[in-house]
Amino acid sequence: MNLLSDNSLKVSDEGFDLAIRLPWYRALPLSTIDIKDVRIDGRTVVGGKMTLRVNGGEYALGKLADLTDEVWFVLDSAILHFEYPGAKRDREYDVEVATVLYPPYMPGFSFPNQAKERMRAS
Repeated sequence: MNLLSDNSLKVSDEGFDLAIRLPWYRALPLSTIDIKDVRIDGRTVVGGKMTLRVNGGEYALGKLADLTDEVWFVLDSAILHFEYPGAKRDREYDVEVATVLYPPYMPGFSFPNQAKERMRAS
């Protein structure tokens, strides 16, 4: 499964909302998901200002490790929300996202995943 959802880059008041998919075969607790890097046109987005929206909640990325009871289901998209000054609709951007998954039922195992796609913001 692709980490980036097609046509999912949306301009928000502060920057962007980006729909991402769980690149795994089953649901995982948010505590086992690490969003390592987000880049727009090669520019790293500051992690402290990013949130993940899933299951009706919005969580700071720095707080995901504490969310052992909140589960991201494999068929659901999550929305990665972040500030990006000057974000414009109808412009194309190079979008890169890197994650590492740590499935709780596989101690010591990690699954890195990275996706890069040119997307038009809507």
